[in-house]
Amino acid sequence: MILKIGVYSAITSAIVPSAITSGINASQISSTVSMPRYLIGPRFFDLYLTLLKIIIPIVLTVVLVVLIITTIFSGAGNASVISVMAGLFADAIAAAIDVVVGVFFWVTLVFVIIEWVDRSNRAAGKEPLVLPERDWTPDDLKDSESFMPKKRTIPRSEPAFDLIWTAIWVSVYFNADNLVGIYEGGANGLAMVTPAFNQSILLSYWPLVVLVVILQVLMDLWKWIRRRWDMRLATFNLVVNALSVLAFFLIFTNPNIFVEGFLTRLEDLFGSLGSLNWIVGGILFMVALFALIDTVQGFWKAAAGKEAPMKGGEARKG
Repeated sequence: MILKIGVYSAITSAIVPSAITSGINASQISSTVSMPRYLIGPRFFDLYLTLLKIIIPIVLTVVLVVLIITTIFSGAGNASVISVMAGLFADAIAAAIDVVVGVFFWVTLVFVIIEWVDRSNRAAGKEPLVLPERDWTPDDLKDSESFMPKKRTIPRSEPAFDLIWTAIWVSVYFNADNLVGIYEGGANGLAMVTPAFNQSILLSYWPLVVLVVILQVLMDLWKWIRRRWDMRLATFNLVVNALSVLAFFLIFTNPNIFVEGFLTRLEDLFGSLGSLNWIVGGILFMVALFALIDTVQGFWKAAAGKEAPMKGGEARKG
């Protein structure tokens, strides 16, 4: 499909009046106009769409990750977690619209210039622009998405959302004492009266947390480049999930992870700390369950579409 944008209205405005007086129909008018009716022709349009599909998700992901980190770090301690998240949500929508419009405009402008140069060269009898092409072999068919089971393919949105989620929980981890706690309403709105986590104890696990973050980012980059599941990626996913569950269990089973004032407040509100134990136990169970499901799905997707070798009897019957 060719991106058709009217660019010859000035030409037709000069032709149509005289055409009407002489009785020329629309098809005859169209045949007299030699200028193409598009800004980006068929020679470059596929590449144009491909670059848009690649550049927009990359730029959007980077912008949102940076926005999340800067917003949470700058807003921590100065506003409630609800205010920070509400502002982050509004800024993320505005940033996403700005990125999409900006990338679309500049990529389109570049290809319009390329099309104009190529059209001018051909009109002047010069060599047209030639796009670099990679040598193709039949072995490339096995890596083509058209010949790959849909279950094995990885959409670009998956690693993008993984990176955004990683940026959120890492930012909260390093600012937990300023974001997570008991809030009370006052003259200036909600204000934290007691943080929930002992930040010094929480940060004592930073080597393991940073290791999980690095492995998660590497896996997301791997997913972005490969765009399909295989056994190596599924095994790597198993390692990342195992380390993530280990980090959660080590942190939340530490008896000193919660601030004493936070525990006292909960005990005054609910009469005991039994509800907190149930909440922590539920969080650990859900984390382990989701990690198990994600790991099993990874191996299942990696094995999808692989043909089992035929037995001798079956081969003879065929």
